[in-house]
Amino acid sequence: MDKALLGGNVLTMNEGAPRVEAVGFEKGKIVAAGATAEVSKMVGSDTQVVHLAGRTVIPGFVDPHNHFSFTTFQPVSVDCSVPPHVSINGVLDAIGAAAKSAPPGQWIWGWGFNARAMEGHRRITRKQLDEVAPDNPVTIEDSSVHAAYANTAALRLAGIDRNTPDPDHGQILRDDNGEPDGTLWEEALNSVYNLSLRAHLEQYGDYAVDLVRQNCQRYMAAGITSVGDALVLPEAAEMYRQADTLGKLPFRMHQMLGGDGFFSAPSRVASGDTGDGNVSDRLRGGTMKIFMDPVFPSPALIQEHPHGDHEHIGARYYTQEEADIIVLAAHRRGLQVAIHCLGTWSIEQALNAFEAALKAHPASEPRFRIEHYSLPTLEQIRRTASMGVVSVMQPAFVYTGAVRGQERAEELGGGALVFPFKTMLAEGVIVAASSDFPCAPLEPLTGIYAVVTRKTRLGEGPIVPDEAVTPLEALKMYTLNAAYAMNREHEVGSIETGKRADLAVLSHDPTSVDPDFIREISVEQTYVDGELLHNR
Repeated sequence: MDKALLGGNVLTMNEGAPRVEAVGFEKGKIVAAGATAEVSKMVGSDTQVVHLAGRTVIPGFVDPHNHFSFTTFQPVSVDCSVPPHVSINGVLDAIGAAAKSAPPGQWIWGWGFNARAMEGHRRITRKQLDEVAPDNPVTIEDSSVHAAYANTAALRLAGIDRNTPDPDHGQILRDDNGEPDGTLWEEALNSVYNLSLRAHLEQYGDYAVDLVRQNCQRYMAAGITSVGDALVLPEAAEMYRQADTLGKLPFRMHQMLGGDGFFSAPSRVASGDTGDGNVSDRLRGGTMKIFMDPVFPSPALIQEHPHGDHEHIGARYYTQEEADIIVLAAHRRGLQVAIHCLGTWSIEQALNAFEAALKAHPASEPRFRIEHYSLPTLEQIRRTASMGVVSVMQPAFVYTGAVRGQERAEELGGGALVFPFKTMLAEGVIVAASSDFPCAPLEPLTGIYAVVTRKTRLGEGPIVPDEAVTPLEALKMYTLNAAYAMNREHEVGSIETGKRADLAVLSHDPTSVDPDFIREISVEQTYVDGELLHNR
């Protein structure tokens, strides 16, 4: 035995032995999990022994939906987050400071701005960015990842001007004179984002893989040992390949492949014109991501009127026929299909497309996924369970947006439910938890706090307290269920002999502390394949 963790409180997520005292591993695999006295018998002269002193050990958190490639360049980009920024002027000052130290023509990339959090939902305009950065292309990614704010130089490089038509699934917002005002929604931001990503890869060269490694360290500090990047562009895929080749990818990265632009249709992936993303043991793929509805101007929703009629409102990326075609093509190819759905209408279309694909091409376990699943109805939940579709949700959205979610559900009527975790589990849906970082906080313990207490970061709540789950249920969503969503439950997600020794050591037991304290629990150690890669 290479290493033994003794004298602890080990929450295994294994129903056969849910709570033990010790765990031992060898050559990256778990070889023992049981009482301290039993595991101690396997300790040899070369075994490294860690005395836990009552600390809690859990399987390493699995994050099946986040935007790792988006956040890789954050250390060399401008933090425009709201909060801590409270005004547009503060954001502009930060962009201006970056521009003063950058040579002319160098891209400046900002992240985290949230117009919806500003008074009057004020957006940053092209002209404002021009004033503080006249000699550099600038793009600021919205915290939703579904909008960007660009200056004239960036728009010019992207070929966007007053004569550029809106794309099919996006919008170039314009001023009173018909000129682009700098805000790009959905598919309209593809070219600006691609250009800024390529510019950063060229600027930082080999250092980009070091930034990947640094980002991995941030995830491991949160106890995360497996990651699913929810949309990997070709440029990001190459960055990951280089990191993997150079040994800078310490944990497993699951690539979800999409189109050549962030919001483009993944037609080439579905048809087999590209690879499936499976590169090595560390760098994996096999999943196609598709957007069914946008954030801006509105997700695809079903409005129920008082007299009983239903109305489809908001926008969608695909008609039902278009969705059916692309899902079936990917399904025939053997790819897992993950569909981004924010509204009730988009959920309905996704379930229809999955059903049609299975009818045309039966498969025993396609493991279809719906990402976000924000406002489902009870009927949709039961249909999801009956079809074995995995729901990949974000508990931290309760922390950041439960009040708005409740308001929207009330506006819609028709039984739309607000982050209904308890109902979904009760109905038999496999609910996997993820962060969607940077759209919500990265730390799983924040999400667990939110889904257990149903409280927001402003202290509001509990919001729909009947949908609260237990801490143990929340832990399972972030470990075993999340691994299941990535087809990895045979490797990780629980502490059992034969599985990989991916573990996190916590300062306290989330299942026994005051729920309001869960967010304060610290991740003291993180092991990947038995190697200690984070030590607080």
